[in-house]
Amino acid sequence: MNLDNQQTLYLQIYEKIKQDIIENKYVENQKLPSIRNLAKKLGVNNITIVKAYDTLERDRYIYKKRGSGVYVNNLNIKKNILEEEILMETFKYGKLEVECEINFANSNPNGSYFPITKFKDCINYVIDRDQEKIFAYEDPKGYAGLRDIISKHLEDEKIMTHPEDIQIISGAQQGIDLITKSFIHFGDRVIIENPSYSGAITSFKRGGAKVMDIPLLEDGIDLKILKKILAKEKISYLYLMTNFHNPTGISYSKKKKLKILELAEKYDFYIIEDDSSSDLYYKNKPLSLKSMDTDERVMYIKSYSRIFMPGLRLGFLIAPKDKLKYISFTKYHTDISTPGLIQRAFEHYLNSDLWEIHTKKLRTIYKKKFQVAYDLLRKIDHLRLFAVPQGGLYFWVQLDKVSSEALFLKTLQKKVGILPGSIFKLDEKSDGWVRLCFADVEIEEIKKGLEILKECVEELYNL
Repeated sequence: MNLDNQQTLYLQIYEKIKQDIIENKYVENQKLPSIRNLAKKLGVNNITIVKAYDTLERDRYIYKKRGSGVYVNNLNIKKNILEEEILMETFKYGKLEVECEINFANSNPNGSYFPITKFKDCINYVIDRDQEKIFAYEDPKGYAGLRDIISKHLEDEKIMTHPEDIQIISGAQQGIDLITKSFIHFGDRVIIENPSYSGAITSFKRGGAKVMDIPLLEDGIDLKILKKILAKEKISYLYLMTNFHNPTGISYSKKKKLKILELAEKYDFYIIEDDSSSDLYYKNKPLSLKSMDTDERVMYIKSYSRIFMPGLRLGFLIAPKDKLKYISFTKYHTDISTPGLIQRAFEHYLNSDLWEIHTKKLRTIYKKKFQVAYDLLRKIDHLRLFAVPQGGLYFWVQLDKVSSEALFLKTLQKKVGILPGSIFKLDEKSDGWVRLCFADVEIEEIKKGLEILKECVEELYNL
């Protein structure tokens, strides 16, 4: 290892070891040189190595065993991180980086749906009302007025919680990350759905968890497999998207929700419920797992990104009191607080009839899009729908004997973007699955895009 004396030494050592781990130059759980031996070898003092190792441990590239030494973290974690970085060159900020005329990959709402003028009025109102307070740091737990109105809205959803039990977060991803940083330790067992949200998979792996997945059925995870795991192993957390799941679009049955809560109490584990799409129902709004939770087993995450303006980065988290204090502490040391201007303006928006008008409008738009897409997808040969969603933004479809990557590349040549299923899988195998999202495409684009998709499928099967 050649060091440049003009640059910070410990960071050079950190970067070199980090790169070697990412490039699989170490075997799994390999022991690294002791502080003294590495310092001697590189001609630096012990403190430099200590700082390098501490930084590597902070970023989960290594772990320490007291009295034993320093070891390389599970290499599968680093492999996934590297692959994610490569993927992000194509899928950056939730959008395809390559030129794409019709984008079924993007799950952010179409910008034309944003209530910009109304929200601008809310911003101006709270600036006049709160003056300098609006630009000071907020309570790390979140603006009290916003937490109060959220608790009132939750009553309509059968979730009875006090404003003090609500943590404002900057989107669902931050909620997952805060839980990971606060409670998940190296080797903890975390169960996820198969398929699942890629951001959650990455967060849990970076946290050092042993992540296991359970196949999804049309009414939720396979409970037979869950019971077998619970009978053999102690798990810490179960991560679920119970309503209008991403990417499959399914919702858990009430019976299955109650059974999962029963198992959580019996086997002493917690459930992380990501409920960011339940406002996008087409018929009846489904109840959350949290609304049925009588034993405080559910950590509930809700983001407003799917139904409002994603760039605001707003959401909230509910957790048992003994855990929420640690989450608030981690939130403070992550970004201090979510911006007060946004929180206060959104509180004013929620406290009016604007929210109900906006969400009702979006549900009408998305229901029409869903019906058009569903009718067209049913006419494509060789394509199988996993389920018929009753809300949300997604279709999870499978090609028989043709890889989703092949379809992805074929449609991309024709300027249509989709997401291959491997992105949502722990084992990174797509098995022919593809996610289609209609959030950012208009009805005429849906018709044109799915006609192109049909042509691409036919071309692949006629090769």
